[in-house]
Amino acid sequence: GQDQENRIPTNSIKELFSDKQYIPLIGSAGSGKSTIIKYLFLNAIDSKFKIPIKIELRYLNDFDGSVVEYIKENIFKLSKLASNDRIVERLMKSGNFVFFLDGYDEITSSRKERITKQIDDLVKLYNKNCYVLTTRPYTEIEMLPLFHNYEVCELSDDDINQFIRKQIPATESELIDKIIEAINNPENRSYKSFLSNPLLLSMFILTFQSYSSIPQKRSAFYSQVFDALFSVHDSMSKLAFVREKQSGLSKEQIIELMELFSFLSYFEEKFIFTSTYLNGKLDSIKEKKKHIKFDNQKLISDLQVAIGIINQDGTEYTFPHRSLQEYFAALYISSLSETNKEKVYTKIIDSLTNDRGFRMNSKDNFHLLLSELDEEGVIKYALVPFLESFKRKLQLTKMTYKTIIERFVQLETFYSSFFPVLKEDGLMKQNHLFSEKFREYHPRKKGENVGSKEWEAKSEKAREKLAINDIKPFLEGFKQKIEDKVIELNTYLELRNKSDNDIISLI
Repeated sequence: GQDQENRIPTNSIKELFSDKQYIPLIGSAGSGKSTIIKYLFLNAIDSKFKIPIKIELRYLNDFDGSVVEYIKENIFKLSKLASNDRIVERLMKSGNFVFFLDGYDEITSSRKERITKQIDDLVKLYNKNCYVLTTRPYTEIEMLPLFHNYEVCELSDDDINQFIRKQIPATESELIDKIIEAINNPENRSYKSFLSNPLLLSMFILTFQSYSSIPQKRSAFYSQVFDALFSVHDSMSKLAFVREKQSGLSKEQIIELMELFSFLSYFEEKFIFTSTYLNGKLDSIKEKKKHIKFDNQKLISDLQVAIGIINQDGTEYTFPHRSLQEYFAALYISSLSETNKEKVYTKIIDSLTNDRGFRMNSKDNFHLLLSELDEEGVIKYALVPFLESFKRKLQLTKMTYKTIIERFVQLETFYSSFFPVLKEDGLMKQNHLFSEKFREYHPRKKGENVGSKEWEAKSEKAREKLAINDIKPFLEGFKQKIEDKVIELNTYLELRNKSDNDIISLI
C-alpha cells in the first residue's frame, strides 16, 4: 500500500523475511524493482543472511528444461558450486539460499502457465529457502498460492527530496535547493503524480539542469524532457555511455514518428506494445509517409538506447510513462489540417459522451495537453459543436428521469475534461451537492441488505426524485450559461482571427 503506515522498509533483508518466506514485488516500469533486488542481493551478503542467487526469468523462454533444472545446471554446476546432483539437491534442501526470481512478466505467454507451475513446484519442494519474485502489474502472479503480494511504493515527498540529494553531487548545493524548491512550490502540484516515479523524477532532474525552471504549461515540460533526452544523450556519447544514433533520422523526423505511433496506439488503447505490434505500426507508417525512410530495428534501438523514450520491459515495449504517449498524440492532433482535426475531435467528443464506445483512460492529462497545444482546434471542433448540440437536444419536458441523469453526467464530464479552456467548475461543485442530496433521499440504514431487490427499488426511487426535483431545474437554468459560453468562445476565436488579420495587413 501507499499509506505511510502500510509501508514496509527494504533496508534489511533479514527484517523483510522475519515473518514470511515468499515475497512477490509488483511495480510498474521505472518504479525501482531491479534496484531493490540489487540492494537486497548485496544486503544478503553483507548481513550474512543467506546465499543470494538471482535468476532472470526471461532466460527460461529459450530453456527446454524446468526451472529446477535451470537452477541446477546453469547456476550450481556452471558456477562450480557443486559437482554432482546429490550435493546440489542437499544444498537446495538446506534452506541456506535466497532466490531472486526477476521479471515474471518477461516470460512469453506461450510458456507462462508451464513456468508458473514450475515456480510453484520449486518453492514447495525447497521450502526452507526464501524467495523474492518481481513482476509488472497485471500478470497472472495470483496463480501462485504461496505468495502474498507487495507493491513498490511511489516516492513520498520526503523520498523525492532525498532522491534529488543523492542524484546530484553535494558540491552543487545551490542546484539541489533550487530543484527542491521548484518541486515543493504549490503551483507545481500537478507534477507530483509523475515525480513520484523514480524514472520520471530522474528525467525531471535531467531537464532541470538544462532549463532550470518548471514551465507553467505541462506540454512544455514534455517537450523539454524530449529535448533533454535527445541532447544529453548526445553529449554523453563521448563518454561511451550511449551508442551513436543508427537510424540516420533527424530529431524532427523522430518526433514526427513518435507523434504518429503515439496517436495510433493511444486511440487503439494500447499502452504496452509487443514487438509485432510495434513493427506492424512502423511498417504502416512507412507505407503512408513515404518521405521518411528507416530500418525498424535501428529506429527501435535509437528510441530505446540513444534517446531513452521507449523502454523494453521483458518481451514488450512501453513509454517510460503513459503521459509521454498522450503528449505526442496531442502534438500530432495539433498539427493536422482543419478537415482532419474536425474528424478527430468528433471522435473525442463521441468518446466522452458515449458510455458504450471507446473511453479514454485518464483523459484529464490528454485533454489538458490538447487544450494547451491546440486551443483554437479544441474550441472550434470540440467545445462549440458539443455545447450547441447539447443545448439543442436538451428537451427536458420529454426526457425520462434516467436520460436527465445521463445528460448531466455527460455535461459534467465534458466541463471537467476541458476545464483549462472552459474555466467553469460550477458543474463539479453541483455534482457534489447532488451526491449529498441523493444520500438524503436514500439514507443507509444499519443492517440493511445492500444490493437486495428492495434496496435497489428504494435506490431507483431516490434517483428519480433527484432527477426531477434537483437535476432537471438545474439543467433548465444552465441552458443560458451554455448559450453565453458559446458566444464567449466564438467571440474569442473572432478576435484572435482579427488580430492576425491586422498583423498581416501591416506587411
